[in-house]
Amino acid sequence: MLLCAPGALAQDASPKFVRLIAAAPTAADPMATAFVLDLQVTPGDDAQSDIEGWFAATLAPAASSEVSGHCVELHCALTGALANAKLTLTGALGDPAGGAGRFVIKDDDGKTIQSGAVTLSPLTGPVPGLGALAAPDAINEADLDDLLMWGQQTVSSGSPPTDPLPSHTQHEALASWQEAKERLATGLIFAADLTQLRQERAAAEKAAGWTPLGDPAHGWSAGYPAALLPVAGPAGPERRFSSADGKARLVVAIDPPMSSDDFDVLAHKLIGDQPGRENLNSIRVNGDLEARFEEAGVVTVLAYHNREGGLGRLVLTYPAKRSDAFSPFEVIVQRQFKVADDLKP
Repeated sequence: MLLCAPGALAQDASPKFVRLIAAAPTAADPMATAFVLDLQVTPGDDAQSDIEGWFAATLAPAASSEVSGHCVELHCALTGALANAKLTLTGALGDPAGGAGRFVIKDDDGKTIQSGAVTLSPLTGPVPGLGALAAPDAINEADLDDLLMWGQQTVSSGSPPTDPLPSHTQHEALASWQEAKERLATGLIFAADLTQLRQERAAAEKAAGWTPLGDPAHGWSAGYPAALLPVAGPAGPERRFSSADGKARLVVAIDPPMSSDDFDVLAHKLIGDQPGRENLNSIRVNGDLEARFEEAGVVTVLAYHNREGGLGRLVLTYPAKRSDAFSPFEVIVQRQFKVADDLKP
């Protein structure tokens, strides 16, 4: 993998990955004395570049943050947020060869509470005591979203993720997963973590009897836990599945498209205030709607995707008293329901 300093980017406009390991020996909590910067440098006009990525302490206590900023030639400034404090890093942050830098920590009122020198070195091997990072492009946002869902971690919501690189919310979710595994919660994407997440997903899919659905020719795909919903209904415009006692049901359908105004009306009906409705959580991004609520002892989980050629509709209902069995699959069922722009009934 070729790494370039921002000053060398004038002849190559593609983003470059820079990974640095740093020491700040005078730092005190919440600043880390040892940390990794996993960065992407994107060239701009003249000698200027944008720089963004992830900061993570490599020694306890855990500390991590999304960081972003700008570079002029080799000199960069990054900002991030630590516990009740703002982090600023300056120096040769975009130079894969490393160099000198400084950190400044300010409180919520903007008062400097500590500052000091930072030594930046290229990360050329495993992170000491933690292991090897995955390649910067080892996994995209959508695939990491899927792994984290099966790891029972909060992931992005609304429109399906499409970025080629993981988002800061996914780094945060990964840090939570690492903490649950009694590891240092860095949010860094280690190769061993991806391997374990994939193994855990495979085991969970097998235990759930996860069964794919879909029609590529019509632009949609989905899936469901057949171990919980073993009874398939007759073939028709709606795909129906239910529990053995019929009290839990899943319906998946591709309906004719709706106008934006009609979808607004539908969304208001689905997620508007209703007497007796409790624990409503919903998110809507344009023609994509996800929601969950409880009503009369029944949990409803839904996902609607309105496109020019069709309306994707998924509704899962189950008795609230069976949440232990079904709740782990709520987000998975929602997010595995994917539609293309050329969706059609």
